[in-house]
Amino acid sequence: MPSFRSIIQRVAERVTGRELEWFGSTVAFVKAEDRKGSWFSYRARVRSVLHQCGIDLVVDAGANAGQFARSLRSLYRGEIHSFEPVAAAFQQLDQAAAIDPLWHVHHLALGAHEAALPINVSENTKLSSFHRSSAFSTRRFGERAQVTGQELVSVQRLDQYLPSICPGLDQARILLKMDTQGYDQEVFRGATNLLKQVVALQSEVSLIPLYDGMPHWTETISLFEAAGFAIVGLFPVAWDALRVIEYDCLMVRSDVVTRDFSQAVGRPAGGPRGCQY
Repeated sequence: MPSFRSIIQRVAERVTGRELEWFGSTVAFVKAEDRKGSWFSYRARVRSVLHQCGIDLVVDAGANAGQFARSLRSLYRGEIHSFEPVAAAFQQLDQAAAIDPLWHVHHLALGAHEAALPINVSENTKLSSFHRSSAFSTRRFGERAQVTGQELVSVQRLDQYLPSICPGLDQARILLKMDTQGYDQEVFRGATNLLKQVVALQSEVSLIPLYDGMPHWTETISLFEAAGFAIVGLFPVAWDALRVIEYDCLMVRSDVVTRDFSQAVGRPAGGPRGCQY
């Protein structure tokens, strides 16, 4: 079911004829035509990426209860594949996607190698990770970061799993969203043989490490840049006093945008691909 906040947003946008933007607890109504070049607006930049890159398939790695996919539905109507390994979170995800025939959910994690691995399940399942929480994370998030147990979960490579359920990916234009609590590099490496089809990505990068052993955020961005991706925007997710803890890093493949920009602008994002599983 849509969240109360998303229902309010849709109603308000329909009544006012403007788009609603949340900045923490502050709300602003903005004309769509006035925000096209708004580099500071996450929603505006995602809209631009979806349409200018002609995205027709979204991979949602680390979906939790489906928050990202739900927020995307006002901007994109095509296929979404959400991956979530933690049982309690997946149950919520499955319920959220039940009314959406183009939103497919998978009870597994994505990584660089096929395996069965233990994942640390936190009190707040959004903080669950293959890594251990850092001292900073424990201090900053308190009981929410407390590990309540472990689950043995299936890990699959995206470039092996997705082709098995989605035929005809050669011409796909994929947005790869990663929010896997310190595991995004592994997800990306497991997509190596699909990177020609990945035209945009989003990764949650931590400036202050929330988990022991997680890579430095500049190392993660360097990995994406080496594969030909360029930054569209960095959007703060959480703060500690004045310091940014995490950014959502939105990127596009430069060669795809340069080559296809004139044809992609104005194309509606999304459309059914006939994936089966």
